[in-house]
Amino acid sequence: MFWIYTVLLFLLAALFVLLPLWLNARSDEEDPGLRKQANVDLFQERSDELEADLSAGNIDQQQFGTLLAELQRGLLADVELSENPKSQSAASKKKSARKQGASRESFFSLTYVAPTAFVVLLPILAYGLYNQWGYIDDVQVMDLFQRTVDNQGDTEEARELIVTIGELAQANPEMPWAFYFLAENFAAIGLFEQAQIAYQRAAELLEETPEKALVLGRVAMSMYINSEFEFSDEVLSVIEQARAINPNEMSVLQLLAGDAEQREDFNDAIDYWRLMIQVNPNSEFAQELRFRISAAQQLLAKDEDTTQGPSVDVNINLADNLALDPNLRVFIAARNAEQEGMPPLAAIDTTVGALPATIRLDNSSAVGPFNLASAETIYVSVLVSNRGVATPSPGDYREVSESFSPNGQHTEIALTVSERLP
Repeated sequence: MFWIYTVLLFLLAALFVLLPLWLNARSDEEDPGLRKQANVDLFQERSDELEADLSAGNIDQQQFGTLLAELQRGLLADVELSENPKSQSAASKKKSARKQGASRESFFSLTYVAPTAFVVLLPILAYGLYNQWGYIDDVQVMDLFQRTVDNQGDTEEARELIVTIGELAQANPEMPWAFYFLAENFAAIGLFEQAQIAYQRAAELLEETPEKALVLGRVAMSMYINSEFEFSDEVLSVIEQARAINPNEMSVLQLLAGDAEQREDFNDAIDYWRLMIQVNPNSEFAQELRFRISAAQQLLAKDEDTTQGPSVDVNINLADNLALDPNLRVFIAARNAEQEGMPPLAAIDTTVGALPATIRLDNSSAVGPFNLASAETIYVSVLVSNRGVATPSPGDYREVSESFSPNGQHTEIALTVSERLP
């Protein structure tokens, strides 16, 4: 497409030069006809002047007749010469031939030759200079990079790209993104050792920018896989380099959170998940991370000593005749019964598809400056939101418990969702 567009632009530019030349040539060809018309117009103008002079008494009738006859003879001679070429004298023919020769010679004059030569030489000169100093290589490789991004699990496509981008990387050893996308294709077919080498080469060529942090994250991920999913000192060193450039690099946070979750260190995992949510709070991935945080908090709550603070187990069910979208979000919140309008003391969210379920609310699920231990009486609400937000709106389903005192102890309540808000 690049070459097609450039050819079309050159043709358009050529029209701006050649079209005026063509129009000028046509006007030259039409000059005899224009001169005849000019003679007729001049005759009419002069005859009008003679009549005006006769009316004004400047000339008499005899003078008027003589002058008008001379005008008529001159006009007749011009018209006969233009309409009856055979009647031209030899001298006139020679004169006409000289004019035609001069017209042909005019096409080879500087007026015509210079613009035409410019139009012909411009694309040759432009392509030559662009080939020398332009970025045609970058234009060509962008298609390869885009194919890598668009590739959805096609191993044959990945292998073909490995060959093509590999040749590009060999020919351009200082092009970091050639090595990066080569590594992406290696990783796509499970060749993580080769991917690690290519990622490392790309990182070496990049400056200290967020892009380098992204590539270092890929280096760390490849090392982690190649070391059989263990955090070696080498992996930790690469992670430190990446976080020094960008503390919130997503690929690094994913690696750290995944390792923490595998080790069941849910406190660290929750911290990393919260950092990941801050990168794009409104994305579907952020919603998924919130569910994982909720599940991890429940696991942590089961391991805590209940004497450290009050806790409430909320057994949530849907009414038998209620069929809801399993992807709808469900918000479970405990609030101070004596201070309406305040933020919840504890809150957790899940989805309709996870119900029935038992959700634990305790001090670890606080969302503000106050927790369950700060209130003498509380109540629990369950909201199934059509809009995916914690604020009730018409059409949502909501159930609210009676107020009760946690007294620093463990409490169990049951709520069945059935009431729709008007």
